[in-house]
Amino acid sequence: WRSLSEERKSLYALYNEPVFRNENGSIENISLDDLLMIYGTMTVILQGDSGSGKSIIVQKIMLDWASEAPKNLYVVFNLRCEELMCVSEEMNLIELLSYSCSLTSDQISQMLQQSPEKMLFIIDGFDELRLTQAIFDMSANNDPLQKAPPEVILCSLLRRYLIPETKLLVTTRTKNTVNKLLKGQPCFFEIMGFSEKKVETYFQTFFSKEYDCVRANETLLTACSIPVICWIVSEMFRVGADVTSKLQTTTSIYVDFVSTLLEHHCKGLSQSVPNLLRSLGQLAERGMLEQQVLFDEKTVNESISEPAGSPVLCNFLSKRRIHQETMFTFMYHSFQEFFTALYYVLLDEEETQRKVRELLHTVERGWGLSCCSDRDFSMADVEVRQSKLLQPVILFLCGLCKKEWIPSFFEKHNMAVSISIETQLKEWISTYSQRYQSEHMLFILHCLYELHEKSFIRKVLEKLVLIDLSNSPLKRTDCWVLKYCLQCCEHIRNLKLHVTSDNLKMLQPELSRCKELWLMMDHISDDVVGLVSAAAEGKILNKLK
Repeated sequence: WRSLSEERKSLYALYNEPVFRNENGSIENISLDDLLMIYGTMTVILQGDSGSGKSIIVQKIMLDWASEAPKNLYVVFNLRCEELMCVSEEMNLIELLSYSCSLTSDQISQMLQQSPEKMLFIIDGFDELRLTQAIFDMSANNDPLQKAPPEVILCSLLRRYLIPETKLLVTTRTKNTVNKLLKGQPCFFEIMGFSEKKVETYFQTFFSKEYDCVRANETLLTACSIPVICWIVSEMFRVGADVTSKLQTTTSIYVDFVSTLLEHHCKGLSQSVPNLLRSLGQLAERGMLEQQVLFDEKTVNESISEPAGSPVLCNFLSKRRIHQETMFTFMYHSFQEFFTALYYVLLDEEETQRKVRELLHTVERGWGLSCCSDRDFSMADVEVRQSKLLQPVILFLCGLCKKEWIPSFFEKHNMAVSISIETQLKEWISTYSQRYQSEHMLFILHCLYELHEKSFIRKVLEKLVLIDLSNSPLKRTDCWVLKYCLQCCEHIRNLKLHVTSDNLKMLQPELSRCKELWLMMDHISDDVVGLVSAAAEGKILNKLK
C-alpha cells in the first residue's frame, strides 16, 4: 500500500476489523480467522458497497496465510475477477489458477488431488463477471481439465461443480445475483463498516493529535465508519489539508480530496486540470457502463497524456501467457463512480441531460425488474445488478448540485457546470419516492442528504404515507442520513426502523417527529428500555422484536 506521501505502511498496521451483519440481520464482531474456520466448506459471501474494504479483507487473508500458514489452510488462491475478465482465451481450472499465482500447473494439479479440503478459493469482485443466460443454464462441469471462458470456470466453482470440497469466499457489491448462481445455502455477511471505537483506533495509530478534530465533528466521525472515507481523511491530514471545513456530505469529502490531489500532485502535468478531469471522467464512465475496472495502457494513453503521473490512477503489471502488460485502474472503485458523475456535470447542457436521463432510466428499469424477479437466474438479474452498481453515480450527481460548497472547486479551475441537472434529479426523486416508500427508500434518503436542501427534503418526505426502513439493520451512516432528513421535517406520518441500540441513541431525539413508529431491534438490553420508551413517548409504537 502506498500513501500519497510515498510512505509505505504495513497492512498489519493499517488493517482494522470491520463490523459484519449476518443473514438474520444480527451484528457480529467476528474475526476473519473465525469466519473461515467456523463455516468450513460452506460458501461465505462478503457483501459491501464500494469502499467498504472487501479487497483489503482479501489482502489480509492472503497476508495471514503467507505469514502464518494456518493449519486449516494449505493454500489460498485469490481469483480477481477484474483481471480474469481481461483474458480472452479459454482455459481450464488448473490453467486459470496458475494464471492467478506463481505455481506451475503440475504443482496445482498435485494439490487438488491431495488436500482440496484445505484449499481456499477467493473470488474477489464477483460484480465484474460478465454473466449470460448460457452460464446459468450450463450443464454441470466437474472436469478441471475442460477449457472454458474464465467466467464459466468461476461460476462452476461457485456452483460447486468443480472441486466441491474446497472452502470458498466471494466478495461482491450486490447480493441477489450471486445467491441465484450458488448451489446450496451460502453463509452471508454484509460489511457494515468500522465501529466508532475502530475509527478511533485507526486515527490514534497514525494521527493521534488530528483525531480530536474528527471526534469534534460528528458528521465527519460518522462518515469515517466507511473505510475508504477513513483513508481519504487520513491522507488529507498527511498533507496538511483542512479536513473539517464544509465537509458535510460524501460528495463534499471526495471533491475536497480531489482538490487536494490537484494541488499537491498535479502541478507538473502537461494536461490542463479541466481536460484531465474530463478525460478521467470519460474513462470512468466507459468502465461503469461496460463493467470494466481495468484499462490497458493504449486505452488510457488515448485520453490522458501522462497517466503514470495521475494520483487518481494506479498502474501495475498484469500477467499474460508470454508477457506482462501494464494496466491501469482507479485507486478505489468509488473514485470511478465519482469521476463518472463529475464527467456528466462537465458536459454541455444537452449532453448532460441526455446522459443523466439514460442513467436514471437504467436505474428505474432495474428497480422495476427487481420487484418481479424470479427465483431462478435470468438476464433480468443482470439488469438489476447493473442498476444497483450505477446508483452511487446518482448520489454523487446529487452532491455535485450543492450550491454552497461545490462551485468553488469548479470556479477555481474555470470549469462550466450544467445548471439543469438539479431540476432533473429533483423531479426524479419526487416521483420515485412516492412509488418506492419501502424498497429503495434508503437510497432516496441518501440522495436527499447529498442534495442537502432542507426545503426540498421537507417537501418530499412530508408527502409520504410511510417510510419503511425495516428490511435490514441500518448502518451508522444510514442513521446519520435519516437523522438529518428528519430534522428537516415538522412531522413524519409513519416510520418503520430496524436499528441497533447505539443507532437508536443517535436517532432518538428526532423520532418525536413521527406520528406512528415501528421499531425492530435484535437485542433489547436494560439500558435500551429507557431509549425505547423515550422514542415511543406521545406516539403509537407498533412493533418490537
